[in-house]
Amino acid sequence: MITEDFTVHTLKSKMRQSSILMEKLTDLHDDLVQQVEQIARSLPPDKSSPDGESGLQRTHGAYDLEVRESTSGELTFSFNLQKPFYLPRRLGKALLFLATAPAEETPVGHRLVGYRTRTEIQAHLQKSARPGMTIRLRYVNNVTSLLKKALLKQTGRNPIRIDKESGDVGLLLKAGGLHGLESTSAQKWL
Repeated sequence: MITEDFTVHTLKSKMRQSSILMEKLTDLHDDLVQQVEQIARSLPPDKSSPDGESGLQRTHGAYDLEVRESTSGELTFSFNLQKPFYLPRRLGKALLFLATAPAEETPVGHRLVGYRTRTEIQAHLQKSARPGMTIRLRYVNNVTSLLKKALLKQTGRNPIRIDKESGDVGLLLKAGGLHGLESTSAQKWL
């Protein structure tokens, strides 16, 4: 009986120690996340060319796309922990739709989110259009062009890719790189 009480007491003590350490670890993790976010917000857009050439009109992928929602309901986006930026609703919807495409294997073995056909994008935009408004196929071209320009302006890079043969639109984003969507109201757009 005495050894059993001692064993139970030891177990309780170790459980308390474990609980305290877990709380400290959680606090440390939260502090690290805040510091990384602070640093990311202070970074300027990367305007340097990977091959040493000047010019912003280059295509460049991302490993991470984070979505956040402010208390006012505005969505902000951040590629690879760069400074978050705002996109108008229709462009944000288009970006998220592209970011949630099924993954595809590329010739060099990287897994990226796949392409969306122009008709898929059109149908997606039509779902949330005002009643009586018809989204035409050329509107997809306009939205794609506006999204490309907005991303280029905000990040200095163009992650939009367009298949020259089919006209399908894709996003140069690592498969599984979209984060934060589930904690925003934007998930209803998909």
